[in-house]
Amino acid sequence: MPYYELLQWVTYFKRRPIGYREDQRIFLLLQAQGYKGRAEDVFASIRLMKENIPTEIKALPRGIFLEMMMKAKGADESGWTPPWMNNGKK
Repeated sequence: MPYYELLQWVTYFKRRPIGYREDQRIFLLLQAQGYKGRAEDVFASIRLMKENIPTEIKALPRGIFLEMMMKAKGADESGWTPPWMNNGKK
């Protein structure tokens, strides 16, 4: 495989999460059974693809539990702050 083809595959997987096609296929089956909602509400992979968020940011840890840990008294003594909070600065 030539190097430029490898780079094209890397950019392809950065733009499209793995498993989004299966999720899209399942959503089409749900629609055929009468589901009226949107695909983004059911499947996170489709939502991430439609929002066009880079893969590096998608992979960052986040959630309510992490936020509670960061707000706790003493929080994290290592000085680490998630990049999306205060631009990575404490």
